[in-house]
Amino acid sequence: MLKRVGLGQGHYLYHYRSLVGSIISRFHRAPALVSPCRWTASVAISHSTTQSSRPTSSSLNSPLPPNIINRVEEILSSNGNDDLVIQRLQKIPELLLHILNHEHARKIAEALASTSLPSLSLRFLHVAYNLGCKLKDNAYECVSFRLAEKKNWNRVLSAVSLAQQHRGRLSLRLLNWRTRAHVETENYKALQHTVDEFRENNLEPTRRTFHLILSGHIRNRDLYRAKECLKTMTEAGCPPDATTHAIVATHYRRLGADQDVEARALQGLGDLTPTTAIAVVNSLITLRLDAHDVTGALQLSTLFDPALMEPILATMTPRHNLGGAESTNSERIPTTSASLIPNAATYTLFMNYHALRSNLRGALQVFRAMLIAETEVTPGAFASVIHALYLGGKGDIAVGMVASLCSSGGRPSPLFHRLISSSMPDDLPWVPSGIPPTIRIFNLFIKGVLSTHGLEGMEIVLRIMHDCNVKPSAATLEILMNHVRRVEGGHARVLSRILRRLASSDVLPTLRHIHIICSSVLHSEKHLIYGSGWDTVAAKFSKTRKAHVRPYPEHRISGDAASFDPTAGIEFPKALRQRSLVRPVIESLKLRDILSDAPMFALRIRHDSLIRSNLDSAKEIFEVMLERGIHPNEYHFSALMEGFARAGDLEGAFDVMKSASRAGVKPNVVMFTILIVGYAHKGNPDKAIQVFEDMISSGIAPDVPSIDAVASAFFIIGAYQMAKTVLRTLWTYIQPLPAEFEHLPLKHLAQAFRSLHTKQRPGDFELPKEDRLVLHLKLNKLRALWNNGMMYRHFRQTSHNRPTLDKQTSHDFDSKTSTNDPPKE
Repeated sequence: MLKRVGLGQGHYLYHYRSLVGSIISRFHRAPALVSPCRWTASVAISHSTTQSSRPTSSSLNSPLPPNIINRVEEILSSNGNDDLVIQRLQKIPELLLHILNHEHARKIAEALASTSLPSLSLRFLHVAYNLGCKLKDNAYECVSFRLAEKKNWNRVLSAVSLAQQHRGRLSLRLLNWRTRAHVETENYKALQHTVDEFRENNLEPTRRTFHLILSGHIRNRDLYRAKECLKTMTEAGCPPDATTHAIVATHYRRLGADQDVEARALQGLGDLTPTTAIAVVNSLITLRLDAHDVTGALQLSTLFDPALMEPILATMTPRHNLGGAESTNSERIPTTSASLIPNAATYTLFMNYHALRSNLRGALQVFRAMLIAETEVTPGAFASVIHALYLGGKGDIAVGMVASLCSSGGRPSPLFHRLISSSMPDDLPWVPSGIPPTIRIFNLFIKGVLSTHGLEGMEIVLRIMHDCNVKPSAATLEILMNHVRRVEGGHARVLSRILRRLASSDVLPTLRHIHIICSSVLHSEKHLIYGSGWDTVAAKFSKTRKAHVRPYPEHRISGDAASFDPTAGIEFPKALRQRSLVRPVIESLKLRDILSDAPMFALRIRHDSLIRSNLDSAKEIFEVMLERGIHPNEYHFSALMEGFARAGDLEGAFDVMKSASRAGVKPNVVMFTILIVGYAHKGNPDKAIQVFEDMISSGIAPDVPSIDAVASAFFIIGAYQMAKTVLRTLWTYIQPLPAEFEHLPLKHLAQAFRSLHTKQRPGDFELPKEDRLVLHLKLNKLRALWNNGMMYRHFRQTSHNRPTLDKQTSHDFDSKTSTNDPPKE
C-alpha cells in the first residue's frame, strides 16, 4: 500500500511498509478464543426443559457459589456459537439452575462485565434469556454500569438494545445510559431524539437526562441546541440550577475560556456537593492554563486547601509572582465555608502542565505531593507520570513502571526489555498497587515509545496491549497518524489510508483524525504555491536571476465543500485521491452530526488567507466562528497573520496581533516569527531583527524557526556572511554551538541548526531577565556590525558577482524547509 503511494525508497520503504502492516494487523487482533456476539441467534427451547429447571422460591435467595462464574466464563470462552453454549448448559443441571435464577444471572453477568473480556456478559444475557430466564431491568443496568466503568460505550449501547429486545421497553436508567453512550461516542444526532424516546417508553426525562443532552451539545460546540435544551428543561419543570452551571463549566473547554461561564460556575459552588465543586474548579483551572493565564489558574487554586496546594504552588510560583499579579477573575473568586480538597484530577492537571514543558522535576514534585496527601493514584495520574518521564528524557524509567504495572507482582514480559536502551533500572519510582493497565496509560506510553523506538516500538507495545486485553482507541490511532506525518514523512494519502484501514466500530473516526490529514494537505498546497527554502525568495532580489513564477495549481488545491460541517467547508483536492479515501470518514462524521471545532476553523482560516489568498473570506470565517461561540486562540490569529504577511501587508498582520492581545491571547513566538518572515520576504533585515528584538523584550524565548527567519532575512538580500554570523551567534539560545560547526559552510550550518527543532523543549516559556539582557547585547553587536558597514561592504562586493554565487546557493538551498515552517524531522 505504501509503495504505491511512493513513500520512501528501497529497503526503507520495505521496512516501513512491513512495520505499518504489522501495526495494522495488531490493531484489530481479537482476543484468543473469543468470537463476535451473535445477537440474531434464536434458539428453540422446549417448555418442558425450561419448566423442569425453574428455580424454586427457596433457591431465589440462595447465595451464588463462587465457582459458578468461572465455569460460565470457561464455557462461553471455549464456544463461539451461542447454540452450542445453550446445548452444553442444558446438560449441566446444577449450572442451569443458577442461570434461571434471575438474581444469580444478574450477578454472573455483572461479574463477567468486570473481567478482561466484558463482551462475555452480553453473550451471557442473550444465552440466559434464550434458556428462559426472566431477567429484570437491573441485570442490564448493572452490566451497563460495569461496561461504562471500562469506557466501553459501544457495548453499553449493545446492552441497552439487548434489554429493549428482551423486555420490549426500557427503564429510566437504561435510557440515561443510552444517552450517555451517545454523548461519549459523539453520536450527537441521536441526542436530538432522546426526549422522544423517553416518551415512547412512557417516561419523563429527569434533570440528569437534560444534563447529559446539554453536555453533548456543548461538547459538539452546538450552542443553539444547548440553549434549546435549557429551554426544554425549564418547560419540563427542571429549571437550570447550580448543577446545570457546573455541567456547562466542566464541558466548556472545547469552546474556550469564557468569563460569564466562569462567573456563574463560581457563584454556584456553595450549592454543589464537594465532589462536583472540585470537578468544576479543576475545569476552570484547566481553561485558564489552556489560555496561558497561569496567574488566573493559581488564583483559582486558592479555593483548595492551602496546605495541600502549597507543594503544587511551589513548582509554579518561581516564574509567576502570584502576590503582585492582577487577574481579570480575582474579584469573582468566592469565599467558601470550607476549603476544597484537591483530588487526583487536580494533581494530574498540574502534572500535565509541567510535562508539556518538559519540566520533569516539577511534574514529579506534584506527584510526590499527591502521594504525601494520600490521594488515591488513578490511572490518569499514573499516565501523566509516564508522559512526563518520556518528555523529560527518562524513558527507561517509564518502561520499568509500565512493566511493573502489567506484571502485577510477577515477572515482567520480556517484550519490555526491547523498549529500553540500557538495563532495567533497579531504583524505579514507587508503582501504586491496584491500578489496572488502561488505554490512557498505553496511549501515552505509545507516544513516548514512538519518540524513542519509532514504529518498531509501537508494534511491541501493541503486542503487550493484546496480552493485557487492552484494545486501541481513537486516540491511539491519532497518535500513530501524528507520528507518521511528522516523523515518517507520510503525506495525506498515506494518512487517509491508515485511517480507513484502522477505523472500526470500536475505533470510530473523529474530527481530530481529519485535522491531521487536512493539515498535511494544506502544508503540501503551500509548497505547491510558494515553494520552500530561502533561495526561492532570494531569487526575487537577484539582479541576474529571474524568479520562477509558479502557476496557480487550481486542480490540485482544496476547494469549498457543499456542506460547511464537519470540515469547516474545506473539500479535499479532486486531482489527488484523498477525496475518495476520506469521503467515508467525513460521511461518518456527518451522520453523527459532528460540527466543526476550533482547530478546524483555524485550518479553514489558513486555507482561505494563505492558500486562496482571500483575506475577506478568512475574516468572514473568523466571524462565523465567533457567532458559534468558539473563542479564538493563538492558532486562529496566527492563521490570519500569515495571510496578511504573505500578501505583503505587515501593518495588517501587526493589527491582528494587537487584536489578539486585546482578546486576551498573548502573542507568542509563532506570531513574531510570522512578522519576521514577512519582513525577510520584503528584503528588510533591519525590520526583521527589530521584530526579533521586540519579541525578546516581551519575555518570549526564541526558538529554531524564529532564529532561522532572522538569518533568512540576510540571506535573501545576499548578505551570506551576516546570515552565517546570525546563526552562530544565536545558536547558543537553543544549545551550545559545537566547536566543529564554527567553520561549516552556510548550507550545512543551516541544515544542522534546523535539525535542532525537535530537540527543543516544547511550549512557550518565559525567557529569564538575565538571558534577555545577554541576548540584547549580542543583538546589539550584530546590528553594530551591520550599521558600521562591515557586512554592508561585503554585501556590496558580493552583489556584483551574484551570478556565480546565486547558482551555488540555488543548488544548496533548493527544496529546503520554508523559513516560517518547522523543518522536516
